[in-house]
Amino acid sequence: MKNHTTGIHVTLKAAISLDGKIACAGGDSKWITGEAARLESHRLRHENDAILVGINTVLEDDPSLTVRGIPGGVSPIRVILDSQGKLPSESKVLAEDGIRVIHVTGNQTVSSLSKPHHHLEKLQAPVPRPEIPWILDRLQHFGIQNLLVEGGSEVHASFIKSRYVSRLHLFIAPKIIGGQAAPSWCAELGISKIADASLWRTLSISPIGPDFHLIAEPAESS
Repeated sequence: MKNHTTGIHVTLKAAISLDGKIACAGGDSKWITGEAARLESHRLRHENDAILVGINTVLEDDPSLTVRGIPGGVSPIRVILDSQGKLPSESKVLAEDGIRVIHVTGNQTVSSLSKPHHHLEKLQAPVPRPEIPWILDRLQHFGIQNLLVEGGSEVHASFIKSRYVSRLHLFIAPKIIGGQAAPSWCAELGISKIADASLWRTLSISPIGPDFHLIAEPAESS
């Protein structure tokens, strides 16, 4: 189901512990979930036109955002949400592998990139902090119809607040990390009343290796 406002189907995905953590307090996150869950994550990448992450994910994990382990798998367009233009030139997402990269920045950004990249498209918002509706509207012009949002925590929270997410995929490991300093997958959502909580309807929950795969949709769409 596409979002009626933007025309883009947005899928949000996170790999978390039982207590909702995406990493330890010191940043260690490899690997929270097992191999089967990670393979399913790559299948989700293959099924989407583009994958979006925030700059903190790039700086902390330096991911390649490619599809691996899926026969005939096609790596999606990479979308980097980077309000302040911190993207390093040597990031793996900028590898010259023929895959388009869309670098989304704010209107007060001075790029940190020190060299040209042939497959890089710059998308500058008219405001300091790009807004989700504007991002989705502009991504349509690149032929993107299905978008996978992989995080991190701040990006997850922003998309949930925007109510543009059509599907939620949580890969839940039977592990407890604990600690107030350990990041949660959408900690920045920060509602103050239970009545204001973001409501979801479970479509399925199934074992995947040692983990669980939960798929949900917004409650208002049911």
